[in-house]
Amino acid sequence: MRLFFKRPKIKDISSELDSIFEVMQSDFFVYIDLIVFSLLFSLMLSPVLHSLKMDLIFFASTYLVFAGSYFFFFSNRGKPFKLFDE
Repeated sequence: MRLFFKRPKIKDISSELDSIFEVMQSDFFVYIDLIVFSLLFSLMLSPVLHSLKMDLIFFASTYLVFAGSYFFFFSNRGKPFKLFDE
């Protein structure tokens, strides 16, 4: 069955791949993913946390830790990291 279909050339699909890469690397998409992962961690640990209040605190803290680490490490993609201003 695979012999009946021709594979498209990379030149033909490069614009589509570029748009997909732009979406995957956009900050908005990354923060939405971080919300989903934080919610997933909270739901998986809800039997251990024993209360809705602790679950919400855990959700907020994991989101803040993940978003903070993303912002600290990956938001300055083109700029060199400087610890102190010189």
